[in-house]
Amino acid sequence: MIKGLIKLGSSIAGRIAGKSKPAQNALKTVPEKDLFCRRYWHDAAEEGLLNQSRKTSVEMHGYLNSINHNFIIPGQPKLMDSVHWQTNMTPREMISMTDFEFKRLKPLEQKMHVYRAIGEKPEFFSEYKLYQKARDIQKGDVMMMREYAYATSDKGYAHFYLVNNKGIFYEIEVPEGARISRKGDIGKYDEVVFPRSSRFECTGVKEIKDAENDYKLVKLKYLC
Repeated sequence: MIKGLIKLGSSIAGRIAGKSKPAQNALKTVPEKDLFCRRYWHDAAEEGLLNQSRKTSVEMHGYLNSINHNFIIPGQPKLMDSVHWQTNMTPREMISMTDFEFKRLKPLEQKMHVYRAIGEKPEFFSEYKLYQKARDIQKGDVMMMREYAYATSDKGYAHFYLVNNKGIFYEIEVPEGARISRKGDIGKYDEVVFPRSSRFECTGVKEIKDAENDYKLVKLKYLC
């Protein structure tokens, strides 16, 4: 199944890139200005590869955190074709399979709220500029999380990731119908992973600063 998904993904990507003959009128309704990823998923839908499954999580749910550095740290893409020691797949293969699985997951049947914390980043960290940009978010802004972002329905557990109670704490509303990967005690304690490059609208910000805390509370709504 894994190799099949990877092969199908490569086939569609190759056709869009002009490496093989496109299906008749496959892109007829897609505006030329659309991004490559939109055209890619349009073709996948046309091929019937995105039929909904009953799965609530992607197969690589627990391993995606170990490849997230490829999206957030400059210079890491050169490692995309190195074999991952736990999965015996390259990050590129893991991503290809996972992106397809996200599109086929069972949609949420009701709205949920999850939490995510980012500890403070010192200036010498490679992620510092990205962290500062996230800190500067304002109500109405739309932000993108490049990685497969992890979150939890357990607010207290999420707080453990605020090192010294400093950083950014996200409260995220996930609407009904969203396709996210969920594991754990579903409905009571969920570990959630969002698709890579997910977009969120900021619905509110607040500085939490007192004798014990110095972090920014950011309320988000998951868009796609």
